[in-house]
Amino acid sequence: MSKSVLGIEIGAGRLKAAQMKDGSLESFHTFDLPDDMVQGDALVAFDAMAEFLKNEVRKSCKAKNAALVLPDSAVYIRRLNLPAMTAEQLKVNLPYEFRDVITEEKEKFLYDYAVIELKKDEEGKVIEMDLMAAAVSKDVLDQYDRMFHLAGMKLVKAAPAEMALGALIKEIAPDSVNGDFAVLDLGWNGTRVNIYRHGIYEVTRSIDTGIASVVNAVADTVNCDPHIAAGYLPDNKDHVLESDACKAVYSNIAVEVTRAINYYTYENRDNTLEDLYFCGGGAWIEPLIAELTSNVPLKLVPLARLSDEYEDDTALTDGPAAVGITLE
Repeated sequence: MSKSVLGIEIGAGRLKAAQMKDGSLESFHTFDLPDDMVQGDALVAFDAMAEFLKNEVRKSCKAKNAALVLPDSAVYIRRLNLPAMTAEQLKVNLPYEFRDVITEEKEKFLYDYAVIELKKDEEGKVIEMDLMAAAVSKDVLDQYDRMFHLAGMKLVKAAPAEMALGALIKEIAPDSVNGDFAVLDLGWNGTRVNIYRHGIYEVTRSIDTGIASVVNAVADTVNCDPHIAAGYLPDNKDHVLESDACKAVYSNIAVEVTRAINYYTYENRDNTLEDLYFCGGGAWIEPLIAELTSNVPLKLVPLARLSDEYEDDTALTDGPAAVGITLE
């Protein structure tokens, strides 16, 4: 019998945990993190996080095997087209494909890849390889491995959010992966547009404006501390989310998302982009979704609506990557 796996995504202020077994969601939880544990998207207090996992997360989530969504700052990913090579030849050559972004010694990184397609000649001989490759710091992986060990858990898998989201959509909406689609992650520190071509991850466009900007707009409007302002968002207290300051943030996000989509479609004229699946903390802000719907040249679809397998929309809205990282 297979064991439960806990998919974990560590965000700027919250940890998302999805306990999965055989592709089914057993439970989903979010946990508010102490200040200064995460800076940007990078975990900086590994020992403190180990204690948090042990004392807080494992009260609700009993699975010992963990699958981790790696932060953007810890991993490099890219699509590669290479001549046919053996596994040993790829081991030697992959580091050179990242030499423009990795300035440290190549031996300090772990390189991995997944085969997307093998192109063959008329005689059936492989002549070219279409790959998705990744590079991650060995030191960073060792820190995460130690962290989970201290928490009484075992790290069994780690991958970027882009891969986790692609795996999730392949699982819950298999028809979608036959064409092109995009995933809009409305996060705390920023907004990300992940574009998939023929179901395979292609590129990400990052936007600096996120939900933190909405919170700051609320704080300015009601003249309060941002921590207090964040409490206004869930229930739209005093209709503050319709304020001019908030509308300016929504407009900025919509403009930048539109630019990202337009740039991609212009550079890839043969694309079949039609749907933009949205998720993240900002997915609950109705005026923001309305602004995006009115301006972005794609059909906005809640990612959670792609599946009726879950009791509510929370897991696929707030933590889709935590769910997807557990899937093959």
